Amino acid sequence: DGSEELLDSAVELTGSLANKLNCYLESSELSKLNKDKIIKSPSDELKEAVELGLYYSALKDGVFDITIKPVSQLWDFKNGTMPDSADVTDALKKVGYKSIEITDNQIILKDGAEIDLGAVAKGYIAKKVRDFLLKNGVKSAIINLGGNVTVLGDNNGDAFNVGIQKPFGEGSLATVKVKDFSVVTSGTYQRCFKKDGTLYHHLLNTKTGMPQNTDLASVTVITKSAGDADPMSTLCFLLGADDGMALIEQTDGFEAVFIDNNGNIKLSSGLVKNFENIISLK
Repeated sequence: DGSEELLDSAVELTGSLANKLNCYLESSELSKLNKDKIIKSPSDELKEAVELGLYYSALKDGVFDITIKPVSQLWDFKNGTMPDSADVTDALKKVGYKSIEITDNQIILKDGAEIDLGAVAKGYIAKKVRDFLLKNGVKSAIINLGGNVTVLGDNNGDAFNVGIQKPFGEGSLATVKVKDFSVVTSGTYQRCFKKDGTLYHHLLNTKTGMPQNTDLASVTVITKSAGDADPMSTLCFLLGADDGMALIEQTDGFEAVFIDNNGNIKLSSGLVKNFENIISLK
């Protein structure tokens, strides 16, 4: 029935988009932009992903900022090494989303800016894969890119169950029931290390270059488009519990599950807890 072929094409699409948008892959289109500071006739995908990142960077005036790469590349979470504070101070001078200029046929980076689409690319790719499957007649699917789940259609009339990982633990802390929605989580536990009793995680404060200090362990955003859910979850985490939830409540079409460092769950007003840790849209 050609479904295996379709699946292969979807996997291929995922890979080709990742190869364009990964700032740590030297051969990627984004790396070329970061190196040359200008790209003429960028691909539609790079332009769309940068525009999406730029929108969320401007939303709270740089609390989230896709030009964080000069700082983020100094951190090595795999090996648990901290950057030199003088290097961070220097790198912060290059951070500022207003240094990105997009015209009809080119993207320009000014003032030494470099783009990291780590909080945008996965969601953008999930959205593109969903669109591709929909265009090819697929009525029901789950696209899981790790911490980033997009549900197309429903599960034979029922909602799909999407687990929200227990921060720093095994299994799920809660389950969200959704049809045709994206469920995207940003959390401190995804890339981190402990040193001298302090947790250092990859969600960086754009003004200090250090891990953002909030009372949150994770933020899960539920909305129609994975492209929006991905940067929104990071932005809400960086804003912290109160300001992050306020943003969700004032933005149409978004719901969220916030989990604090003690494992307490807080839901946005459009969600309801049906029974023990089963969460549904109202």
